[in-house]
Amino acid sequence: MIRLAVYQYDKQQFMKFKYIILSLFASSIFWTQSHAQSVDDALIFSREDNGGSARMKGIGNTQTALGGDISAIGGNPAGLGFFSRSDISITFDYLGNKNKTAYQGMNSNSNKDNFGIDQAGVVFSFPTSNYRSNSGWLNFNVGLSYNKTQNFNNRLTYEGVNNQTTIVNTLSDMMANDQTGIFRTDFAESNIVEKFGDPDMGHFPLAKQAGDKRQYNDIITRGNRSKTAIAFGSNYNNKFYIGATLGITSFRYEKNTQFIENGFIKNRTEILSENPNSAYADPTKPEYIYADASYELFDNQNQVAEGSGVDIKLGMIFKPTTDWNIGLTINSPTWMTIRDDMQAYTDVHFYEDETSKNPFDVYESKVYPGEYDYNMTTPWKFGLGLTKFFNRGLLTADMEYVTYNSMRYSSANYSSDNSYDDLNQDIKDLHKNAVNFRVGGEFLFTNILSGRAGFNYFGNPYKAGIDDTNYSGSLGLGIKLTNTLYMDLAVVHQVNSYKQAAYAIAEDFWKAPSPVASIDHKRTSGILTLGVKF
Repeated sequence: MIRLAVYQYDKQQFMKFKYIILSLFASSIFWTQSHAQSVDDALIFSREDNGGSARMKGIGNTQTALGGDISAIGGNPAGLGFFSRSDISITFDYLGNKNKTAYQGMNSNSNKDNFGIDQAGVVFSFPTSNYRSNSGWLNFNVGLSYNKTQNFNNRLTYEGVNNQTTIVNTLSDMMANDQTGIFRTDFAESNIVEKFGDPDMGHFPLAKQAGDKRQYNDIITRGNRSKTAIAFGSNYNNKFYIGATLGITSFRYEKNTQFIENGFIKNRTEILSENPNSAYADPTKPEYIYADASYELFDNQNQVAEGSGVDIKLGMIFKPTTDWNIGLTINSPTWMTIRDDMQAYTDVHFYEDETSKNPFDVYESKVYPGEYDYNMTTPWKFGLGLTKFFNRGLLTADMEYVTYNSMRYSSANYSSDNSYDDLNQDIKDLHKNAVNFRVGGEFLFTNILSGRAGFNYFGNPYKAGIDDTNYSGSLGLGIKLTNTLYMDLAVVHQVNSYKQAAYAIAEDFWKAPSPVASIDHKRTSGILTLGVKF
C-alpha cells in the first residue's frame, strides 16, 4: 500500500521520533513475519553505568583516573593496583523516579520507587616480594564484584485530548501492510474501521479523527541489568598501573503498556465522504448502530526480555608525578544473547452515548504472541581521565566515547541470515557516537570526614532532529569509622528530558502529525556503602 511505503522508507519522517515502535499494539502484529526487536530496545539494553560505591557516586562516578576504591572493578581495573590492603564492601540504593509529562496540552505526573543492593564486592591484595623495596611490580590484586548497571523500574503516564488523529490510524496502516491477512481479517471485524470507497486504499478509521478524543498512556517497566565481574590489577613502581576485567552481564526487562482512547464514531455524512456505499452509513443495515456511537479502546502490549552476555575491559593509570593521574580504559561491546516473549491485544467497547455505563457491543482481538531468540552487540566505550591531587583533596574528570551507531542485532545461531540488515541500518541511520563527560571532587575536612561533589553530562545518542538531554549532579560524605571500618553516603539527582511518540502514523497519507509527549524524567538515588579493610 502507498501509505505504508511512505511510512517505512521516509527517513526524514522516521527521524522525528525517539522510538521506532509504531504503536503499542501495532508493533506486535507482525511478529510472525518481522522482528519483535526494535531500535529503541537496542538502546535500552545498551545504556549502562559503571557500578559504583557511594564514594564514586558522590564524585560523579568519575573513575577513569582514580584507584583504591572497589568500584575500580567496574570502572578502571588498573585502580586495583592502588590497594595495599584487602577490602570488602556492600552498597545499598534507594531510587525514586518522578516523571512530568506534557501531552496534547495536558500535564501529568507519575512516580515509582525502588530499593535494592547496587554493588557488593571484595578486593584481595597480594603484595610481591618487591613491596618493601618499593621497586618493580609491587602487587597483583584480584577483585570480585556484583554491580547493578541499569535499573529499569519506572512508571510513565500521560494523557490529553487529541483532535487530530486516533490510534486507529496506525491500526489501519498496519492492516494495509499485513502480508498474511491475519490481522487485517481480525481487525476488520472490530467495527471501528471501514474500507475506503476505493478498495486499493485499504481501511480508514470510523473513529473521528478530528473529534476530541481523550487519550491515556500507562507504561510500567520493571527489572534491572547487573554485571558479575572478576578483575586483575597490578602496580609497577608506584608509577604505572594496569588491569583487566571480565564481566558477565545478565538482565531482565519487563514492559507493560496500556493505551486507552475514548471518542466517538463518525456520523453518517462523515462516513459517506470516505465510502459512499458503507453499511455503517445505511440506516437499513445493522452496522448503522455504530454511527455516532461512543467508544473506548484498550490497546495492550506486554514484553519480557531476558539476556546474558560477556565483555572485557582493559585499563591503565599512569602517574607522571605524585600529584597527577592519567587514566585510560577500553571497554569491548557486550556480546549478548536475548530471549523476548511478547503478547499484544486490543479491545473496543461501544456505547450508545458518552453517558451510557453498559456497552452495547464489545470487540476483543486475538492475542498476538511472539517468542524470539537473538543476539545483540552493544557499543564500544573508550575512556580518558585526569586527576589532580591536593594537600586535602582532589579534582578528577573523565570523558567517555560511546559508539552507539555500532549497536547490532544478529541471529541467535550466528548464521549468515540477513533478516536483520534493515533493522541494523535503521540503528545506524538514527544513532550517532556520543561523548559522556564527568567531573568531581573530594575534600578532607578532617582525617575522619570528607565531602564530595560531582556532575555528569551524557551525550545525545541520536542524530539531528531528536532531543535527548541527560545530566546528573551528586553530593556525598565519607566517614572513617575505625582504622578498618568506613561508611560512605551519596545523593545523585539525574534529569533526562526527551520526547516520545504515543503512536506513529503515515503522516503524508493522513495529512496529520503523529502525537508526541514531552517527558522530564527525574531520578533521585540515596546511596549507602559499608566497608571494611582487612
